[in-house]
Amino acid sequence: MLRKIMTFFTLAALTFAFSGSAMAADPIKLKVATFEPGGAFIASKIVKAWADKVTAESNGGLEVKVYAGGVLGGPPKQYDIVKGGIADISWTVLGYIGNQFPLAQVVELPFLTRTSKAGTKALNTLYEEGYLDKEMEGIKLVGLHSNPAYQLHMRDKNVLEASDLKGMKMRVPSKIAGSILAKLGATGVSVPAPGTYEALQKGVVDGTPFPYTAVGSFKLYEVTKYHTEVNITNATFGLIMNEDKYNSLPDNLKKVIDNNSGHAFGDWAAELIDAQNTKLKAEIASLDGHVMSKVSEGSLQRFKSILAPVESDWLAEMESRGLDGNAVLKRAREIINSIDG
Repeated sequence: MLRKIMTFFTLAALTFAFSGSAMAADPIKLKVATFEPGGAFIASKIVKAWADKVTAESNGGLEVKVYAGGVLGGPPKQYDIVKGGIADISWTVLGYIGNQFPLAQVVELPFLTRTSKAGTKALNTLYEEGYLDKEMEGIKLVGLHSNPAYQLHMRDKNVLEASDLKGMKMRVPSKIAGSILAKLGATGVSVPAPGTYEALQKGVVDGTPFPYTAVGSFKLYEVTKYHTEVNITNATFGLIMNEDKYNSLPDNLKKVIDNNSGHAFGDWAAELIDAQNTKLKAEIASLDGHVMSKVSEGSLQRFKSILAPVESDWLAEMESRGLDGNAVLKRAREIINSIDG
């Protein structure tokens, strides 16, 4: 009888120990926000793929779930929802967030970039070398990336000259892009990326600067037919994390995040983005009724002449804010030219 009682208590103790271990092993859940629809390229192939990779490499320590389509907050709110803890991590366009990230928007300057690889390498190097420390205070930066250069996508007009944009209503994706379009005589209309399709369909805008990846993700090929190569601007994207949440993680899980941050994140993302951009450009070119154009060298020089003040205006603004825009632009250009040529 005594042996049976001892056996019972031994089994009970073991059961409790195992259940306690199971409870201790429950993964820490992280919420990742993006305003892109879940099926869009960035949301599915970059953000979700990153979340799945981190989850797998954590060996059960983390469960990273993506909340797509802006369910945790619209495009301009992505920084606030991370700072406020509504989301633990967010992928967002830094240019949507007021003037929080002025130096990181250097890649938006006209004609600076062609590929995501070049813009992304420049951005993560700038951060690594300390140029962006001040504007990244208060968040844990996972990584930065750019898009391939933005081209012009129009509903009804083929843009071959800078003067062709005069009087056109154009979607403005950022402050610098707004300045670019204004100097070209266009009327800027602020439209978040997910609303671009409807704005084009209803004639609220006549066109938009975008990479081909976004034209595919938002199905803009259904409401545009003229596509002009001019490398007019770009955008800076950040995968940002709540600093307190990151600091609360045990060291082994911080290491998983760190191993998928910075250049590791950016180089991986840029390779996928550039490949998708090339693929979508070819697919759109094959569609009936679509016209693909590249501005002539003479036309490009006219664009550059009109838009030269955009760079000097940006540098003056950085100086007025006590920021070394000259050093940031010089370093970014060195890196970009070494890759894009």
